Amino acid sequence: MAKASKVDGNGGTASKRAVFVTSEKGGVGKSVTARALIDQLRTEGVRVAAYDADGSVGGLVRVLGIRDAHGNLVRDQDPVTGVDYYNVRAEAGRPTLVNCLRSGERLIVHDLAGGSLVDLMEISDQGDGLKQLLRRFDLNGYRITVLHLISAEVGATQSVARWIDLVGDRVDHVAVRNTRWGKSTGDFPFWHGFTDARGVDKGGKVRRRLLEELGGHEISLPAMPSGTFAKIDAENLTFSVAEDDPTLTIAEQSHVCKFREDFAAALEPIRPLLGL
Repeated sequence: MAKASKVDGNGGTASKRAVFVTSEKGGVGKSVTARALIDQLRTEGVRVAAYDADGSVGGLVRVLGIRDAHGNLVRDQDPVTGVDYYNVRAEAGRPTLVNCLRSGERLIVHDLAGGSLVDLMEISDQGDGLKQLLRRFDLNGYRITVLHLISAEVGATQSVARWIDLVGDRVDHVAVRNTRWGKSTGDFPFWHGFTDARGVDKGGKVRRRLLEELGGHEISLPAMPSGTFAKIDAENLTFSVAEDDPTLTIAEQSHVCKFREDFAAALEPIRPLLGL
């Protein structure tokens, strides 16, 4: 069963959630996952404070950010109605990851830039792990849920291993298989494991650590036909808006509808880890 809360550093119960959508590997679907998650929850009426750690060029703020009458992104974003943004790679910007806790929002989502784990270690620990960073979340009543994006590449699995080594069970772990690469276990060889042509078993260990040792979860990010996704992405449409957007064909609208339904179903087992 998913853990809905955990005792925090003050001996109380962490009733608030901070969600990190992450992978050290780029191009695995972090921003698509963050967009789908925030859009889905907001359409349900859930209050979500959203942050894009890739600055003003990030894929999350580009689609969900507040725009002015001319279609330009508003510089000062309200994270609850739009997407606040910061550059996690910059010394001046990265403290936003913890400073936003002062807001007291019950659900905060950070779309972390690829390869930013080393930057997170600089925020409170001066490059020496994540101990003090995690303690800041504990002391402010937040439990962290890490959504690890999984692709076919070995780098995505290695990213999960690195996170596990650093944080262990101090956070809740969810592996998100991006089915853009396929749906079968064979499409994710390093994550699920495989036997090579010489009969040697390879991969699969990180997945077992996450699921069996840490009690983590595994869900799938649905795939959408690439042509449909390209069109809604080019127009900076949210998935909820695209479902009825008149610039899409009826068939394309149905693609978006199926994606949203499948994603909502995928979220069900991990809703407690989102504070829901």
